[in-house]
Amino acid sequence: MKKDVPFGTRPIITNIVATGRFPNDVDIVKAYGIIDFVHAEYNPETYPALLVKVMVNGERKHVTIYKNGKYIITGAKTEKELNAVYDEVVRILKENKLL
Repeated sequence: MKKDVPFGTRPIITNIVATGRFPNDVDIVKAYGIIDFVHAEYNPETYPALLVKVMVNGERKHVTIYKNGKYIITGAKTEKELNAVYDEVVRILKENKLL
């Protein structure tokens, strides 16, 4: 929260976290090697998931994708924005024949 917000201010949604599961497993090693995400990081020795950022409405949103098809989306401020992030990730994965 910004420092200039007065004490007693009602909460403001600044970050929605959502989880789900794609219909099948995702080859995250292949995805990391061939997909040109805005940003992608995969280091299985540190964390067993593909960490990516996608652009939605001119802003970067973070998505964590696990090989079993589970995912976590963070950074959305509305349900509409959250669904747009999901749709973009699904589009990218399908385009690259990973879903």
